[in-house]
Amino acid sequence: MAKAQFKEEMNIGKLFETQIKKSVPGYALLYRLPDPPQSFGGGNLRFSSRNPFDFLLWDSTKRILYALEMKTVAGKSISFERTKEEKGEIHFHQIAGLNEWNEYDGIICGFVIEFRKIETTVFIEISEFNKLINAIPKKSFNYDDLEKYGVQYVIIEQQMARTRYTYNMDKFLQNCNI
Repeated sequence: MAKAQFKEEMNIGKLFETQIKKSVPGYALLYRLPDPPQSFGGGNLRFSSRNPFDFLLWDSTKRILYALEMKTVAGKSISFERTKEEKGEIHFHQIAGLNEWNEYDGIICGFVIEFRKIETTVFIEISEFNKLINAIPKKSFNYDDLEKYGVQYVIIEQQMARTRYTYNMDKFLQNCNI
């Protein structure tokens, strides 16, 4: 495997975040919460902080703040943690963090999930996510489960530009009426 290809595979989550950032319209501000030190190999810390989510997105036209956790998965399903002890792609502390921020008026909290195998990206608001994980008997869900369990979600349009996607974040912000 070529060195550049290996590096790309290792950082696919960061590439996804970068493409989202490039897709944000000029009237919106996207802020990435700084990663804690243990994310960079300083893992022997006595106290470790964990970000409640990845990004804050301010829509200045609607005056709405979004708290977003970004996830990209190779297949068409994603795992989640119901407790701190479980292991999944959506972590318990991220669910708890989004739920905590969701208590405030004027903030919309949720997950932006890219299902790479089916080339589909969705936004699931945290209250809809909670309904899903309370209804589903398994520790993961796939894109089809969103329909099966009646989850409201927003598809974020994406378009392939050579080797990377661009995302229609403008249309998402205009049409996100969750």
